[in-house]
Parts: sequence; C-alpha cells; structure tokens
Amino acid sequence: MRLRTAAVALGVMTWASAASADVKMVATMSGKMMGRTPSGQTVTYIKGNRMRTDQALGGNELSTIMDVDAGELISINHKKKEAEIWNVAEMARTLQAAGVAADGVKVSMKPNGQTKTVAGYPAVGHDLDVSVQSSMAQGMTMTVNISGPAFLSTEAPGAKDYAAFYLNAAEKGFFFGDPRAARAQPGNAKGMMTLYKTMAEKGVPLESMQVIKLSGDGPMAGVFAKMGGGEMNTTVTSISDEPIDDAVFAVPAGYTVKRQKVE
Repeated sequence: MRLRTAAVALGVMTWASAASADVKMVATMSGKMMGRTPSGQTVTYIKGNRMRTDQALGGNELSTIMDVDAGELISINHKKKEAEIWNVAEMARTLQAAGVAADGVKVSMKPNGQTKTVAGYPAVGHDLDVSVQSSMAQGMTMTVNISGPAFLSTEAPGAKDYAAFYLNAAEKGFFFGDPRAARAQPGNAKGMMTLYKTMAEKGVPLESMQVIKLSGDGPMAGVFAKMGGGEMNTTVTSISDEPIDDAVFAVPAGYTVKRQKVE
C-alpha cells in the first residue's frame, strides 16, 4: 500500500489506520431508470480528489471523470472518441440563474441489524431514506425520494479515501449523471450525491438497492410522476487499494475534446 498524506481529516471516521490508498472497485449493476435498463459491470477508480467510473450503456462504452481540485466533470464516449468537459461551478451558476435549485435535503440512515460478507469483507446493513425538494422554474416544486437498504463496510480497502473523495465532491457541488439531465432534474442529481456522501461517511457501500420516486405539486404533478424514477441494484464483486496510474484520469490521446455549457 502506498502511503501519502491524507487530504481530509474525517472526524466522523473511526478507523485507526493513518495510511492512504488508491481505490479500485468492480461492481455489477442492474435496474431500470427513466425507461432505460442500465445494467452490466461498472469499474470505479479513486485517487485522491479524482474519480473515474467506466460502464457500458446502450452499446456505448462511457467514462465519467470527476476532478474535484480542477472543478471539472469529464464525460467520455469511447465509441465516438469524444470527451465533453463541464465546469461544475459554472453549471451551478447557470442553474441558479435559470431559477432551478435543489434544496431541502433530508437524510436518514439507520442500522437495520443485518450483516453480510460482500466481496470478502464484512458489511453492516442500513436503511436509507433521502428526500430532496427542487424549486423549478415558474414556481413549480419537485420532490425526489431515494430509499432502500445498503450494506456498508469500514474494513474494505481504501474506505477512508473513498469517504474523503465523496465529502470533498459534495462540498464542491459535484453530482451524478449527465449535466444536461441535471438541469431537468436537479433534485435527482443532488439527491444521488447526498445519498453516496451519507453512505461514505459510514463505510464503502458494497451492496445497495436504490428506489427513486419523483413527485410534484400543481398542474405538473402528473408530468413529474411520468418522468419516472427507477430502481438500481449494485453489488461490488472486488475492491482493492493497489496504486492507480495518473493516466487513468486523463482523456485518451486522439479524442476530440469539447468544453460545454448548460444553456
């Protein structure tokens, strides 16, 4: 294990080890989200304040890189050999100017008394419930609810580094998903980040089921309901703390790079 100075002091963590490590997680994913069925294998790499996630979706091999220090979210389409770079702070300002905001975050995470071994490491069961109220344009409100069980481990390799990344990413306003989708559903994007940050504070999620439901008020209530939500099931099959090359977090040579804005 390579030693380096920890980037963040985690008061909520109780692990005794002072060593830091890179993290690589391989997981299987299944479910249904907004009419799609994203399933297959995902690979996640974490090194300090950078994270890369690889997955196959709709026949395309996609990668997402979050660089917290640079304030950038990079979306890579390997089939097209294209990369889009988004400035996270700029996206936040654009959404705010458009009258779109996600607030009213409520999080509940309670141990449910269950334990199991996942990917060779002990994990403790928790019941999660996240609610995010989003103020949309024209005075409309949408509520995103994310709930379900998760098995978290403090003994998995790189648990401290996993938590440090998510705490930093959440503080800098990072989110999950396509930046264009975040404008339409800011509550969903922020809710997912809040969920993963909350889990990371208690351990690495080695297995989880997330049920996402959308609701709203006024004349758009039916539209929000039809937008759907979904259910995602994720199980980690392997996790390691072997050193990760910096090249993993760079756009491959020869790819077309575009800097994008949320209009």
